[in-house]
Amino acid sequence: MKNLLKIFVLFVFGLLLFSCEKDDDIATIDKPTNSSLNADKTSLVLLKANAAQNAITFNLNLASYGVNLAQNNQLQFAVKGTNFAAPKNVDIQAGQSSITYTVEQFNTVALGLGLAVNSASQVEVRLKSAVASLDTNATNLPVTYSPVITITVTPYALISYMYAPGAYQGWDPTTANTLVSSTSNGIFIGYINFPAAGSEFKVTQDKNWNVAYGGSGGNLSSSGGNLQSPGAGYYRITVNMNTMTYTLVPYQLSIIGSATPGGWGADTDMTWDNAQLKWKVVSTFTTGEMKFRLNHDWGTNWGDDGANGTLDAGGANISVTAGVHTVLFNPFDLTYTVQ
Repeated sequence: MKNLLKIFVLFVFGLLLFSCEKDDDIATIDKPTNSSLNADKTSLVLLKANAAQNAITFNLNLASYGVNLAQNNQLQFAVKGTNFAAPKNVDIQAGQSSITYTVEQFNTVALGLGLAVNSASQVEVRLKSAVASLDTNATNLPVTYSPVITITVTPYALISYMYAPGAYQGWDPTTANTLVSSTSNGIFIGYINFPAAGSEFKVTQDKNWNVAYGGSGGNLSSSGGNLQSPGAGYYRITVNMNTMTYTLVPYQLSIIGSATPGGWGADTDMTWDNAQLKWKVVSTFTTGEMKFRLNHDWGTNWGDDGANGTLDAGGANISVTAGVHTVLFNPFDLTYTVQ
C-alpha cells in the first residue's frame, strides 16, 4: 500500500511538472510595437493622359506582437475630417512592405471616396494591422493603427457605362439604352421609356450578353431573372454595383413657360436621346421664358440663375427668342443648350 501511495504521489508530481513546462511553451502576445506608414508624395494632380504611369508608393512598417503571428493588414483611405467613419479598405498581402498605385488606380480610389473631379481634396491614409484568428468567434484581438498621413488629391473624371437591353428595344445589347457612371464610382444611371407595366429587361456589363444581371425586389444578381418595369413611360434606373442593388423611379422631363407651346399651363415633354445621352425636344417657341421640370410638377424644377448654360434647382426663368429651337438637357452635369 505504501508503494502504491508513493507511485501515485510521483505520478501527480510529474503531471504538475509537465503542465508547468507546457505553460512555459505557450507564446504570449506582447504589447504591439507601433506600425508606420509613409508615402513618396503628399500632393497629386491626376491626369487621364498619364493613366498608366505610377502615381504614388506607400511604404509599410507593420506592427510586431512579439511573436510570429498571422496578421490582417489594410490600407484605409478616408476623406479628411470624417474620422474614418466609412473608409475605403485595401487588403495588403502577407510579406508586402510597399504598395504602388498607377494614376488610374489611385484616381479610382479618389472617385470611390466621392471626391470632386478637377478639384483638390485632402485624403487621410492609415495602416490597420490586426491579429488573424482561425476562431471566427474570437473577440478582443489586438488591432493597431499607424499615424495618419494626409495627401492632397485632384482626380479627373472617368466615365464608365453599362447597358439595359430589354423588350422595349428588341433585346439587342448593341442598341440598348446606356447607363452612365460619371465618375466610375460603381453607380450607374440611365433612362428608359417602357411601353407597358411589367416590361422586361436586364443590365449588361458591355454591349453583349457575356455578363448580365437580373433580379427582383431591388436586388441584382448575375443569376437573377428578368427585371420588370413598375409601369409604362419613362423611368430613371439607378444601378449600384457596390451594393448590387437597383431602383426604378418615374422620370418624365419637360419644358414649360411663356415661350413654350403650352405656355405656363401645360408641359411640353422631352424625349431621351440615347446617342447624345441627353433629354431633347424640338419645338416652335415664341419670345418669352421657360424652365425645365420633372414629372409635370413644380416639386423639382430647374432654371438658370447665371444665364450661363448651367442649371440651378429652382433657378431663374430662361429667356428664349421666337423660332424653332432644339433644346438639350444633360442630366449628368446639369447643363443645357437652346439651339
